[in-house]
Amino acid sequence: MAKIYPFTAIHPNPIYADQLVFTKSQSESVAGNTMVPEALPPLKTLLETGARQRPETAEGQALAYQDINETFTSLLETGRLWPDSRPCMYVYEVGHGLNKQTGIWAVTSLEDPIKTHELTFDESVRRIRNYRAQTGLEGSPILLTYPPDRRVNAIITEAKCGLPDVHYENPSGTHHLWRVDSPEILRQLTDTFAEINDVYLADGHHRKRSAKLLLKEQRAAGSPLYETISALYMSTSELRIRQYYRAVIPEQPVDKGWLFKQLQPDFCIKHTCDNEPVEPWAEKQMGLYIGGEWYHLTARPDTAVSRNMNGLLDVSILQDHILARLFQILDPGTDPRLKHAGGEKAIAEMEAIFRAHPRAIGFTLFPMTVEQLTKAADEGFNLPPKSTWIDPKIPYGLLLFKH
Repeated sequence: MAKIYPFTAIHPNPIYADQLVFTKSQSESVAGNTMVPEALPPLKTLLETGARQRPETAEGQALAYQDINETFTSLLETGRLWPDSRPCMYVYEVGHGLNKQTGIWAVTSLEDPIKTHELTFDESVRRIRNYRAQTGLEGSPILLTYPPDRRVNAIITEAKCGLPDVHYENPSGTHHLWRVDSPEILRQLTDTFAEINDVYLADGHHRKRSAKLLLKEQRAAGSPLYETISALYMSTSELRIRQYYRAVIPEQPVDKGWLFKQLQPDFCIKHTCDNEPVEPWAEKQMGLYIGGEWYHLTARPDTAVSRNMNGLLDVSILQDHILARLFQILDPGTDPRLKHAGGEKAIAEMEAIFRAHPRAIGFTLFPMTVEQLTKAADEGFNLPPKSTWIDPKIPYGLLLFKH
């Protein structure tokens, strides 16, 4: 079951939205023309990354969080940010070309039995926990998924019959928000989600784990409790899982002949035509880059960690048969030799890694399916950190929530 609640969202003033809101995936912003006098940095820069740029000392972090909180107050007082007049939920639609994804944006209880599928980086959890404790701010939601429900779909369809309350558009996509503040519709949504048995964490493992850690500490200390977290619920039929690649930066150059000899018991190896980058088209197909050349890797039929479902997934085959066995990367969550690149620019990012690190070895994988993700969670398997790249990536600051 999912306990969802309306919340008092904080929006960017539409006049400044093109400067304050991220509307491209990951860290690209539509920050406007920075040559214009008084142009504003994006909200992610103003309200989040400042803490990372200060020294990791008690004094440095205290000053960073003081600046963030003062900046947030100033944005409200100068009308750059607008708080909602009352709590509500939102229907959110993001569009890229002909593809549109829609869900319900609310806050959800941290006590909900949400199924997870991915491990986390301890250092990232620590940083996010500190940020949450010091600011109480959430600039983007975690992404939750559930089996399609006709009652939720009907509410979404009805809400979208009217004009959106919020509309942002740029060459990379569109973002629409419809406010849901009718007490009757809010009750219907709350009751319907309370009856949904299976809810999965698609994206936001670090934020959820850090929030639960902080909540436990707050209870032990008798402090005010941050018991909910901003969440976007999208049904499994709305999700998209995209490519997510890895690159190993070895401390010493790796001999290609040695590597191929080690791989051959578990993989068939074939050179590519015209040395084009390999973007796998099926499960058990991988790409290998070494020494300026691309190769196809095909896992042999008996190549698996075990006969359970987790051992048959490509991310686990890569981890156990290659990263751990050949490079001794036992903890992909903390090993500095391992880099990741995902989404529509994954190949370009990999090529940038290869240019910066000539001895790098790259691996490309076929994306997991939504069905594999939910099955892994159902069976209690935790995949390596950064196993999946899931769309949508919600722009920071589209709707803010402050505890």
